[in-house]
Amino acid sequence: MVKDPVQLAQLARSAAQRADWAQAQILMAQALQLVPEAPALHLNYGNILKQLGRYDEARIAYEQALHWQPGWADAHYNLGNLALLQHNALAATEHYRATLDANPAHAEAHYNLATLLTNLGRFAPAHEHFAAALRLKPEYPDALHNLGRLYRREGELAQARAHYLATLRLNPEHHLARYSLGTLSLLEGKWQEGWQGYESRWQALHRPYPNTPLPRWSGEVVNRSARLLVIGEQGFGDMLQFARFLPQLLHRFAHVTVLVPDTLQQLLQQSLPPEIHVVSSLNDHSGLTHHIPLMSLAAALQIDEARLDGAAYLCPDPAALAYWRQHLPAGFKAGLAWQGNPQQADNRWRSIPLAQLQSLLDLPGIHWCNLQYGAHPAQLRDDSAHWRNFADTAAYIANLDLVVSSCTSIVHLAGALGVPTLLLSRIDADWRWQTARSDSPWYSSLRILRQSGLDDWLVPVQQAAQYIGQRQQS
Repeated sequence: MVKDPVQLAQLARSAAQRADWAQAQILMAQALQLVPEAPALHLNYGNILKQLGRYDEARIAYEQALHWQPGWADAHYNLGNLALLQHNALAATEHYRATLDANPAHAEAHYNLATLLTNLGRFAPAHEHFAAALRLKPEYPDALHNLGRLYRREGELAQARAHYLATLRLNPEHHLARYSLGTLSLLEGKWQEGWQGYESRWQALHRPYPNTPLPRWSGEVVNRSARLLVIGEQGFGDMLQFARFLPQLLHRFAHVTVLVPDTLQQLLQQSLPPEIHVVSSLNDHSGLTHHIPLMSLAAALQIDEARLDGAAYLCPDPAALAYWRQHLPAGFKAGLAWQGNPQQADNRWRSIPLAQLQSLLDLPGIHWCNLQYGAHPAQLRDDSAHWRNFADTAAYIANLDLVVSSCTSIVHLAGALGVPTLLLSRIDADWRWQTARSDSPWYSSLRILRQSGLDDWLVPVQQAAQYIGQRQQS
């Protein structure tokens, strides 16, 4: 049995290089038993535990490294990265600052801190740390990209574009920069350029491309007997938005099959032509000739604003529609949704604290109905227990006079049904809502009310109250 801690540490590093993390952990633990006062071994042990997903133990190992070498920049930096992995922004910020106290020339700590500060809405110090990172490391593609992202959040779109392009000059394979450039182009109404960049979303967002043996269709002319599989992707709102293009495919393919989550299946099937077959699972690709991801239809069909008419394209089930017509109260009925998917990184900025909507709830003569999945506030009528899927929700929403929502799937559902809808939008709006306009080519029934400042919902809420007052009087 090896008794030399140096040799054990070398063996552990060799095991780590071949990704044998379990063996690396055993060997490094043995080395630490012999020299528990060695900070470098604790640091490496923490790295191994982190790879094994044993985050709490990794944190203890990094803290042991700091115990034996107080103020060590590398240990603080690794603690910051671990805190970031565990979604603890406050701890990550503190450790990156401690890293820079010990080593002001740590470019990566400047970059990570700048990115964190951007996410927290602290733009001025974020600029300072991006500038420091790029002074220390001028050819730093990730820092250039995220500085572009910061400019975009500030509404400086020309600067954002310049930094995305600079990133791609340094690294033409920087998929996130290409994707960001694509969504920026869509935001600015540069449609074809935007859709091209949007195709980088798989690599940029680290999402696996759909597993299918079928060749990819990208808009080329195919035999009229061809049969297409359209594969749903991303969030429910995305799939609802892009479902509008599905009927166009019947001009090119003899048959279209659409694969979506089961909660969307009924709504799409009842809304689309019968020649389009909507399924929630597919084990057999026989009989199909091509595939395309749903969100790639816009690129394949060369969609631009002129090809969007904003008309409603989803249809509620007549029986369910009649049921809610009988069971909802008479008078002005408005639905409300205020939170997006918490799994999305930017959800905090698009979601609205319910308390900030109280002035709407206090408006007289309105029956407010809850459209927020999983929430049951006492101030709102709540019928959500009756909804099994989006078809049920669609029938309910189709009976409302108005929908008010932050940027959620509810906006797309209501807009696709043609129900009057107010979108309360963050100041740095999602690409599909473009800039400065209050209308949308996607949905004629949609009106966009935008923040005038970061995290300030007062203006759009006041505008919503004014709009509702006008609707009630008309």
